Amino acid sequence: MQSERILHIDVLKSIAILFMIEVHTSAQLAPSNFPKDSILAMIVACIGGLAAPLFIMLSGWGTQHSLILKRQRFELKKSIFQWAMIRFSFLLSCQLIVNLIASHVFNWYTPGILSLLAICTLISIPLAKLSIKLKLVVFSILCLTPLMNYQIFEMNGNWSFLINANSPIEWFNRTLFNGTYPLFPWATFFILGSILRDCNNTLKIKMCSFGIILSVSFIIFSIINNIEWASTQNEALLTFFPASIAFIITANTTALLFFIIFEKYEIKLKGIAFTNSFTKIGRLSLSIYLLHFIPLRIINDFNLNDWSLSEAIIITLVFTFIWWPLSVIHNKWLNKYSFETLLKYILAKKNIPSTSVRES
Repeated sequence: MQSERILHIDVLKSIAILFMIEVHTSAQLAPSNFPKDSILAMIVACIGGLAAPLFIMLSGWGTQHSLILKRQRFELKKSIFQWAMIRFSFLLSCQLIVNLIASHVFNWYTPGILSLLAICTLISIPLAKLSIKLKLVVFSILCLTPLMNYQIFEMNGNWSFLINANSPIEWFNRTLFNGTYPLFPWATFFILGSILRDCNNTLKIKMCSFGIILSVSFIIFSIINNIEWASTQNEALLTFFPASIAFIITANTTALLFFIIFEKYEIKLKGIAFTNSFTKIGRLSLSIYLLHFIPLRIINDFNLNDWSLSEAIIITLVFTFIWWPLSVIHNKWLNKYSFETLLKYILAKKNIPSTSVRES
Protein backbone atom coordinates (compact mmCIF):
# COMPACT_ATOMS: atom_id res chain seq x y z
CA MET A 1 0.00 0.00 0.00
CA GLN A 2 1.42 3.37 -1.03
CA SER A 3 2.08 5.81 1.80
CA GLU A 4 0.26 9.14 1.98
CA ARG A 5 1.80 12.28 0.51
CA ILE A 6 3.01 14.93 2.94
CA LEU A 7 0.38 17.60 2.41
CA HIS A 8 2.08 20.69 3.80
CA ILE A 9 5.09 20.15 1.52
CA ASP A 10 2.86 19.95 -1.57
CA VAL A 11 0.94 23.06 -0.47
CA LEU A 12 4.16 25.01 0.11
CA LYS A 13 5.52 23.93 -3.28
CA SER A 14 2.32 25.21 -4.88
CA ILE A 15 2.65 28.54 -3.08
CA ALA A 16 6.33 28.84 -4.04
CA ILE A 17 5.75 28.32 -7.76
CA LEU A 18 2.75 30.70 -7.82
CA PHE A 19 4.89 33.32 -6.07
CA MET A 20 7.54 32.77 -8.75
CA ILE A 21 5.04 33.22 -11.58
CA GLU A 22 3.58 36.33 -9.96
CA VAL A 23 6.91 38.10 -9.58
CA HIS A 24 8.07 37.27 -13.12
CA THR A 25 4.75 38.36 -14.63
CA SER A 26 4.52 41.58 -12.65
CA ALA A 27 8.09 42.45 -13.64
CA GLN A 28 7.17 41.92 -17.31
CA LEU A 29 3.92 43.91 -17.21
CA ALA A 30 4.63 46.68 -14.70
CA PRO A 31 3.99 50.16 -16.18
CA SER A 32 7.10 52.31 -16.48
CA ASN A 33 5.55 54.96 -14.22
CA PHE A 34 4.65 52.47 -11.50
CA PRO A 35 5.77 54.01 -8.16
CA LYS A 36 8.43 51.76 -6.62
CA ASP A 37 7.72 52.97 -3.08
CA SER A 38 3.98 52.23 -3.12
CA ILE A 39 2.32 49.65 -0.85
CA LEU A 40 1.53 47.50 -3.89
CA ALA A 41 5.17 47.58 -4.97
CA MET A 42 6.23 46.49 -1.47
CA ILE A 43 3.76 43.57 -1.55
CA VAL A 44 5.04 42.45 -4.95
CA ALA A 45 8.64 42.79 -3.73
CA CYS A 46 7.93 40.75 -0.60
CA ILE A 47 6.31 37.98 -2.66
CA GLY A 48 9.22 38.04 -5.09
CA GLY A 49 11.73 38.03 -2.27
CA LEU A 50 10.21 34.88 -0.80
CA ALA A 51 9.53 32.93 -4.02
CA ALA A 52 13.05 31.68 -4.74
CA PRO A 53 14.04 31.09 -1.07
CA LEU A 54 10.91 29.00 -0.50
CA PHE A 55 11.46 27.13 -3.78
CA ILE A 56 15.10 26.29 -2.88
CA MET A 57 14.30 25.40 0.75
CA LEU A 58 11.66 22.90 -0.36
CA SER A 59 14.12 21.41 -2.85
CA GLY A 60 16.56 20.93 0.04
CA TRP A 61 13.84 19.25 2.10
CA GLY A 62 12.80 17.03 -0.82
CA THR A 63 16.35 16.03 -1.75
CA GLN A 64 17.15 15.06 1.85
CA HIS A 65 13.87 13.13 2.04
CA SER A 66 14.66 11.36 -1.23
CA LEU A 67 18.15 10.37 -0.09
CA ILE A 68 16.75 8.91 3.13
CA LEU A 69 14.20 6.82 1.23
CA LYS A 70 16.82 5.67 -1.27
CA ARG A 71 19.17 4.52 1.48
CA GLN A 72 16.30 2.55 2.99
CA ARG A 73 15.69 0.78 -0.31
CA PHE A 74 19.22 0.14 -1.49
CA GLU A 75 22.68 0.58 -0.03
CA LEU A 76 24.73 0.78 -3.22
CA LYS A 77 26.67 4.05 -3.26
CA LYS A 78 26.92 3.73 -7.04
CA SER A 79 23.13 3.95 -7.41
CA ILE A 80 22.91 7.07 -5.25
CA PHE A 81 25.76 8.65 -7.19
CA GLN A 82 24.00 7.81 -10.47
CA TRP A 83 20.79 9.38 -9.16
CA ALA A 84 22.66 12.56 -8.24
CA MET A 85 24.44 12.80 -11.60
CA ILE A 86 21.23 12.19 -13.57
CA ARG A 87 19.36 14.81 -11.54
CA PHE A 88 22.31 17.22 -11.87
CA SER A 89 22.42 16.82 -15.67
CA PHE A 90 18.64 17.02 -15.97
CA LEU A 91 18.39 20.28 -14.01
CA LEU A 92 21.24 21.82 -15.99
CA SER A 93 19.41 20.87 -19.19
CA CYS A 94 16.24 22.46 -17.84
CA GLN A 95 18.19 25.63 -17.04
CA LEU A 96 19.36 25.71 -20.66
CA ILE A 97 15.74 25.31 -21.83
CA VAL A 98 14.65 28.21 -19.60
CA ASN A 99 17.48 30.37 -20.94
CA LEU A 100 16.54 29.63 -24.55
CA ILE A 101 12.84 30.26 -23.97
CA ALA A 102 13.48 33.47 -22.03
CA SER A 103 16.36 34.67 -24.19
CA HIS A 104 15.01 38.21 -23.81
CA VAL A 105 15.99 37.97 -20.14
CA PHE A 106 18.90 35.50 -20.02
CA ASN A 107 21.86 34.44 -22.13
CA TRP A 108 21.87 30.76 -23.09
CA TYR A 109 24.68 30.10 -20.60
CA THR A 110 23.40 32.24 -17.70
CA PRO A 111 23.44 30.34 -14.38
CA GLY A 112 20.06 30.47 -12.64
CA ILE A 113 17.97 28.86 -9.97
CA LEU A 114 17.88 25.45 -11.71
CA SER A 115 21.66 25.32 -12.13
CA LEU A 116 21.89 26.22 -8.44
CA LEU A 117 19.62 23.28 -7.57
CA ALA A 118 21.71 21.05 -9.86
CA ILE A 119 24.86 21.87 -7.90
CA CYS A 120 22.99 21.51 -4.61
CA THR A 121 22.01 17.99 -5.68
CA LEU A 122 25.69 17.06 -5.78
CA ILE A 123 26.46 18.56 -2.39
CA SER A 124 23.36 16.91 -0.91
CA ILE A 125 25.17 13.55 -0.69
CA PRO A 126 27.93 14.68 1.73
CA LEU A 127 25.46 17.08 3.35
CA ALA A 128 23.10 14.20 4.21
CA LYS A 129 25.88 12.53 6.20
CA LEU A 130 26.36 15.51 8.51
CA SER A 131 24.70 15.75 11.90
CA ILE A 132 22.12 18.47 12.54
CA LYS A 133 24.70 20.42 14.59
CA LEU A 134 27.25 20.38 11.77
CA LYS A 135 24.58 21.42 9.26
CA LEU A 136 23.74 24.35 11.51
CA VAL A 137 27.42 25.35 11.59
CA VAL A 138 27.67 25.18 7.80
CA PHE A 139 24.38 27.09 7.48
CA SER A 140 25.59 29.85 9.82
CA ILE A 141 28.90 30.22 7.98
CA LEU A 142 27.21 30.42 4.59
CA CYS A 143 24.89 33.16 5.87
CA LEU A 144 28.00 35.31 6.26
CA THR A 145 29.46 34.62 2.79
CA PRO A 146 28.08 37.89 1.31
CA LEU A 147 30.77 39.63 3.41
CA MET A 148 33.46 37.52 1.76
CA ASN A 149 31.94 38.02 -1.67
CA TYR A 150 32.02 41.80 -1.32
CA GLN A 151 35.67 41.70 -0.25
CA ILE A 152 36.95 39.38 -2.97
CA PHE A 153 34.65 39.61 -6.00
CA GLU A 154 33.05 42.37 -8.01
CA MET A 155 29.47 42.68 -6.78
CA ASN A 156 26.99 44.44 -9.01
CA GLY A 157 23.20 44.39 -8.96
CA ASN A 158 22.94 45.52 -12.58
CA TRP A 159 21.04 42.87 -14.56
CA SER A 160 23.49 42.99 -17.48
CA PHE A 161 26.36 42.18 -15.13
CA LEU A 162 24.45 39.33 -13.46
CA ILE A 163 23.63 37.44 -16.67
CA ASN A 164 26.82 38.01 -18.67
CA ALA A 165 30.18 36.26 -18.48
CA ASN A 166 33.07 37.01 -20.82
CA SER A 167 35.16 33.98 -19.89
CA PRO A 168 34.87 30.57 -18.19
CA ILE A 169 36.31 32.08 -15.01
CA GLU A 170 33.62 34.78 -14.98
CA TRP A 171 30.97 32.10 -15.58
CA PHE A 172 32.17 30.16 -12.55
CA ASN A 173 32.20 33.38 -10.54
CA ARG A 174 28.57 34.05 -11.54
CA THR A 175 27.66 30.47 -10.63
CA LEU A 176 29.36 30.46 -7.26
CA PHE A 177 29.64 34.03 -6.01
CA ASN A 178 28.14 36.97 -7.93
CA GLY A 179 25.46 35.84 -10.39
CA THR A 180 21.68 35.78 -10.08
CA TYR A 181 21.56 32.78 -7.70
CA PRO A 182 25.16 32.01 -6.71
CA LEU A 183 25.84 28.93 -4.59
CA PHE A 184 27.33 31.18 -1.92
CA PRO A 185 25.11 32.27 -0.17
CA TRP A 186 21.94 30.85 -1.81
CA ALA A 187 22.80 27.30 -0.70
CA THR A 188 21.71 28.39 2.80
CA PHE A 189 18.07 27.85 1.78
CA PHE A 190 18.85 24.35 0.51
CA ILE A 191 20.67 23.49 3.74
CA LEU A 192 17.79 24.92 5.77
CA GLY A 193 15.45 22.50 3.96
CA SER A 194 17.80 19.63 4.72
CA ILE A 195 17.83 20.60 8.40
CA LEU A 196 14.04 20.88 8.54
CA ARG A 197 13.62 17.35 7.18
CA ASP A 198 15.24 15.85 10.29
CA CYS A 199 15.18 18.34 13.16
CA ASN A 200 12.62 18.49 15.96
CA ASN A 201 10.05 21.22 16.60
CA THR A 202 12.07 22.73 19.45
CA LEU A 203 15.01 23.48 17.16
CA LYS A 204 12.69 24.90 14.49
CA ILE A 205 11.16 27.31 17.03
CA LYS A 206 14.60 28.33 18.35
CA MET A 207 15.93 28.99 14.84
CA CYS A 208 12.82 30.95 13.89
CA SER A 209 12.86 33.02 17.10
CA PHE A 210 16.52 33.92 16.64
CA GLY A 211 15.89 34.78 13.00
CA ILE A 212 12.94 37.02 13.90
CA ILE A 213 15.07 38.89 16.46
CA LEU A 214 17.76 39.51 13.84
CA SER A 215 15.20 40.46 11.16
CA VAL A 216 13.51 43.00 13.46
CA SER A 217 16.96 44.35 14.35
CA PHE A 218 17.61 45.03 10.66
CA ILE A 219 14.39 47.07 10.48
CA ILE A 220 15.29 49.06 13.59
CA PHE A 221 18.83 49.63 12.28
CA SER A 222 17.49 50.93 8.95
CA ILE A 223 15.11 53.35 10.73
CA ILE A 224 17.74 54.68 13.14
CA ASN A 225 20.32 55.19 10.40
CA ASN A 226 17.81 56.39 7.80
CA ILE A 227 18.83 53.60 5.40
CA GLU A 228 16.42 52.03 2.92
CA TRP A 229 15.31 48.71 4.40
CA ALA A 230 14.79 46.60 1.28
CA SER A 231 15.29 46.88 -2.46
CA THR A 232 15.66 44.37 -5.28
CA GLN A 233 18.82 46.18 -6.38
CA ASN A 234 20.64 49.43 -5.58
CA GLU A 235 21.54 50.57 -2.06
CA ALA A 236 19.55 49.05 0.81
CA LEU A 237 20.02 46.86 3.86
CA LEU A 238 18.18 43.95 2.24
CA THR A 239 19.09 43.44 -1.40
CA PHE A 240 18.13 40.51 -3.64
CA PHE A 241 20.72 41.21 -6.38
CA PRO A 242 23.28 40.65 -4.95
CA ALA A 243 21.93 38.91 -1.85
CA SER A 244 22.98 40.71 1.32
CA ILE A 245 23.44 39.12 4.75
CA ALA A 246 20.30 40.88 5.99
CA PHE A 247 18.30 39.47 3.08
CA ILE A 248 19.65 35.93 3.50
CA ILE A 249 18.80 35.88 7.22
CA THR A 250 15.38 37.53 6.81
CA ALA A 251 14.36 35.35 3.84
CA ASN A 252 15.49 32.16 5.61
CA THR A 253 13.52 33.19 8.68
CA THR A 254 10.37 33.91 6.65
CA ALA A 255 10.64 30.63 4.72
CA LEU A 256 11.14 28.79 8.02
CA LEU A 257 8.10 30.55 9.51
CA PHE A 258 5.98 29.46 6.53
CA PHE A 259 7.19 25.88 7.00
CA ILE A 260 6.40 25.83 10.73
CA ILE A 261 2.89 27.25 10.24
CA PHE A 262 1.88 24.93 7.41
CA GLU A 263 3.37 21.89 9.11
CA LYS A 264 1.49 22.68 12.33
CA TYR A 265 -1.86 23.06 10.56
CA GLU A 266 -1.51 20.13 8.16
CA ILE A 267 -4.51 18.32 9.66
CA LYS A 268 -6.68 21.42 9.21
CA LEU A 269 -5.43 21.75 5.63
CA LYS A 270 -6.75 18.26 4.93
CA GLY A 271 -10.21 19.45 5.96
CA ILE A 272 -10.27 22.24 3.39
CA ALA A 273 -12.14 21.16 0.25
CA PHE A 274 -9.86 22.71 -2.37
CA THR A 275 -6.53 21.73 -0.78
CA ASN A 276 -6.18 18.52 -2.76
CA SER A 277 -6.64 20.29 -6.08
CA PHE A 278 -4.28 23.09 -5.02
CA THR A 279 -1.46 20.61 -4.36
CA LYS A 280 -1.53 19.56 -8.00
CA ILE A 281 0.32 22.81 -8.77
CA GLY A 282 3.24 21.88 -6.52
CA ARG A 283 3.54 18.42 -8.03
CA LEU A 284 4.22 20.12 -11.39
CA SER A 285 6.45 22.89 -10.06
CA LEU A 286 9.37 22.20 -12.43
CA SER A 287 7.16 21.89 -15.51
CA ILE A 288 5.21 25.03 -14.64
CA TYR A 289 8.43 26.93 -13.97
CA LEU A 290 9.69 26.13 -17.46
CA LEU A 291 6.38 26.61 -19.29
CA HIS A 292 5.35 29.91 -17.72
CA PHE A 293 8.22 31.66 -19.51
CA ILE A 294 6.67 30.92 -22.92
CA PRO A 295 3.72 33.38 -22.67
CA LEU A 296 6.03 35.97 -21.11
CA ARG A 297 8.39 35.61 -24.06
CA ILE A 298 5.47 36.03 -26.48
CA ILE A 299 4.33 39.18 -24.66
CA ASN A 300 7.84 40.58 -24.98
CA ASP A 301 8.29 39.64 -28.65
CA PHE A 302 5.02 41.30 -29.62
CA ASN A 303 5.81 44.36 -27.47
CA LEU A 304 2.63 43.89 -25.44
CA ASN A 305 3.97 45.95 -22.56
CA ASP A 306 1.88 49.13 -22.66
CA TRP A 307 -0.53 48.23 -19.85
CA SER A 308 -2.26 50.41 -17.31
CA LEU A 309 -1.74 49.50 -13.67
CA SER A 310 -5.20 47.94 -13.33
CA GLU A 311 -4.72 45.91 -16.54
CA ALA A 312 -1.31 44.71 -15.36
CA ILE A 313 -2.75 43.61 -12.00
CA ILE A 314 -5.65 41.71 -13.59
CA ILE A 315 -3.45 39.96 -16.16
CA THR A 316 -0.87 39.07 -13.52
CA LEU A 317 -3.47 37.54 -11.22
CA VAL A 318 -5.17 35.62 -14.04
CA PHE A 319 -1.88 34.30 -15.42
CA THR A 320 -0.72 33.32 -11.93
CA PHE A 321 -3.85 31.43 -10.88
CA ILE A 322 -4.66 29.88 -14.29
CA TRP A 323 -2.04 27.24 -13.46
CA TRP A 324 -4.34 25.88 -10.74
CA PRO A 325 -7.11 24.58 -13.09
CA LEU A 326 -4.48 23.67 -15.68
CA SER A 327 -2.72 21.50 -13.08
CA VAL A 328 -5.99 19.77 -12.20
CA ILE A 329 -6.69 19.12 -15.89
CA HIS A 330 -3.16 17.82 -16.37
CA ASN A 331 -3.47 15.48 -13.39
CA LYS A 332 -6.72 14.05 -14.75
CA TRP A 333 -5.89 13.56 -18.43
CA LEU A 334 -2.22 14.31 -19.13
CA ASN A 335 -0.31 13.17 -16.05
CA LYS A 336 2.10 11.08 -18.13
CA TYR A 337 3.47 14.22 -19.79
CA SER A 338 5.65 16.47 -17.66
CA PHE A 339 9.30 17.15 -16.95
CA GLU A 340 8.82 15.43 -13.59
CA THR A 341 7.59 12.29 -15.35
CA LEU A 342 10.48 12.49 -17.82
CA LEU A 343 12.99 12.54 -14.96
CA LYS A 344 11.30 9.52 -13.37
CA TYR A 345 11.45 7.71 -16.73
CA ILE A 346 15.18 8.42 -17.11
CA LEU A 347 15.85 7.17 -13.57
CA ALA A 348 13.75 4.05 -14.19
CA LYS A 349 15.84 3.25 -17.29
CA LYS A 350 18.84 3.12 -14.95
CA ASN A 351 16.91 0.93 -12.47
CA ILE A 352 16.93 3.71 -9.90
CA PRO A 353 13.66 3.74 -7.94
CA SER A 354 11.75 7.00 -7.87
CA THR A 355 10.87 8.66 -4.58
CA SER A 356 8.26 11.31 -3.91
CA VAL A 357 6.98 13.53 -1.14
CA ARG A 358 5.48 10.74 0.94
CA GLU A 359 5.78 9.59 4.50
CA SER A 360 8.83 7.35 4.95
